[in-house]
This record gives sequence, structure tokens and C-alpha cells, in this order.
Amino acid sequence: MIPGKPEILYFSSFQASVGHVYIAKSIRGVCRISFPCSTEEEFLYPFLKNPSAKIQRNNPILTYEIAVLREYFEGKQITFDFLLDVSQGTVFQRKVWSKLQEIPYGQCQSYKWVAEQIGSPKAARAVGLANNKNPLPPVIPCHRVIGSNGSLTGYAAGLPIKKQLLEMEYNAEQRKNGDVGRGFTGCPRIWLINKSKRQKL
Repeated sequence: MIPGKPEILYFSSFQASVGHVYIAKSIRGVCRISFPCSTEEEFLYPFLKNPSAKIQRNNPILTYEIAVLREYFEGKQITFDFLLDVSQGTVFQRKVWSKLQEIPYGQCQSYKWVAEQIGSPKAARAVGLANNKNPLPPVIPCHRVIGSNGSLTGYAAGLPIKKQLLEMEYNAEQRKNGDVGRGFTGCPRIWLINKSKRQKL
């Protein structure tokens, strides 16, 4: 949503493994996803800065997007194929967010890698800040970005949820490939998974 312009905002919420998930959509596409979010007011706060915004609660226009997100949080490897509205981001942030969408399901990359890929090799810290402002997790998968040394580093929803999402994707890949005993594809071995027992390295 662009501040200062009158727009209709549709929003709804649902319960998932990561807690209560709120989702909002403008006329251009889904513009915000937040979890875990304790209250409606907390979620809507950024939009209330625009007094001309017309907010419609629990609108069925979000039925498809919610169904896709539910499948993701249930551990299914899906493709997010709905429209996104990232108009609230700066040019740099949108460039980072676009690159994040190229990181495949079940894989990780470093902040340094993202910075190099967008042509700003010294901007790893700025990439981290852009990740923190990501309005659309997990559709824009900032949880798949880790430190160069394999550490999880930060995540707006908290490191336990970042770990949860990475493990969920890893386990989905394991089930699909029948490949047990290796770390996350495409990133350092953060966890060693041996049968059903998981140990942090």
C-alpha cells in the first residue's frame, strides 16, 4: 500500500504451526504477511498511518492465498503463485526481495551471496536490514538466508521460527528424496539429522 493514497485493504487471519498468521491484500496483490501476530491492531498498525485506507476484514478474496499458505506451513513443497504488492519497499529492498525469491525451497544462501548477486558485494549488512523489513514471509523467503559461517543470525519472527521453517523444508526434501543424514542442501551443515534424532552441531 502506498502511503497517502486511498486504497482498499483486504485482510484475514488463520492459525498455523508458527502461530497466528495475518495476511493483507491490496488491489495489486498480497502486501503483508505477519506471524506470529498477537492482535489485529498490531498487524494493521502500518496501514492505519494512511487515514484514507478502507479496511475490509475476513474478506473471501483471500481464500486462495490462505489455502496455499496453509499447505506451506503443513510442510508441503508448494509454489507461491499469487500476485505480490511490494510497493512499500525501496528500490534496494525490492532488489533484495526479488533475489530472495530465487533461493529454492530447502536451500540456504548467505547474506554475502545475496549482496554479490544484486551487484553490491559490500552490502551484506544492508541485505540483512532489507530482510528484516521483508513484508511477505515466507513467500519472500528471507528465512533461507544465513550467516557465511552457517549461523542462523536474525529473523523478524524470531530465530526459533526461522529454525522451524528451515527444518520443515529440509524434512520435506528428505521425504521427497529419501536422502537421510546430510545437512540442508546448499548451505553449511547446521544440523545433523540421524533418523528421527536431531542434534545441533
